[in-house]
Amino acid sequence: MKSTFFFTFLFFFSISLSAQDKDNILTPEEFEQGWELLFDGKSLKGWKAYNGDTPKTWSVNDNAIYCNGTSGGDDLMTVDAFGDFDFKFQWRIPEKGNSGVIYRVREGVQWKKPYQTGAEYQVYGEEENFSKTSVGSLYDVYPPSTDKKIMPAKEWNSGRIRISNGLITHWVNEVVVMQCQIGSEDWKSKIADSKWKDNPFFMKSSFGHIDFQNHGSEIWYKNVKIRRLK
Repeated sequence: MKSTFFFTFLFFFSISLSAQDKDNILTPEEFEQGWELLFDGKSLKGWKAYNGDTPKTWSVNDNAIYCNGTSGGDDLMTVDAFGDFDFKFQWRIPEKGNSGVIYRVREGVQWKKPYQTGAEYQVYGEEENFSKTSVGSLYDVYPPSTDKKIMPAKEWNSGRIRISNGLITHWVNEVVVMQCQIGSEDWKSKIADSKWKDNPFFMKSSFGHIDFQNHGSEIWYKNVKIRRLK
């Protein structure tokens, strides 16, 4: 009986290690296509606190970038800035947990929050919601399509954001859920009907950092990769 238990334990342990070994690495195809790994699974090298230096509420946990959800805590931002890009990531979050991926972010004393300059791909612990503040939306501007499928709370979901020549595309679990063109008449109309309507800096920069939001709940991110398009 003891030996059976021991070999069963080894079997599941080896499966767990095998799954972890596949995380936070580039596949041969991604390497050939020019993807870069932004998280090595071990450290926060290449990341910093927004408008700061060493992050206080972010660490590495279970081979993932982890936020402990301390209310009022810092956001985590890439050291590098990017112009046009293709960005992939996975996340898991508790039920009703709140976070987001904010991009084209600029930092400086005149901006206290990343969302003053960048758009947000909403991340939330929800089951079925298609509002303009739900998962995969361009937060408070464009809602996701009803084709969106979300995994249950604390299970891994995949996200993707692509910007090319002003065209923004959001994916959730490999399905395109939102697409819009910066500067179009539809864009201007949607911005005018959002909380960013009086913000002269919102998405006006042609480059910026990528920011993971601390919105007061736990969040895990892994397999964070980017391909520069220009």
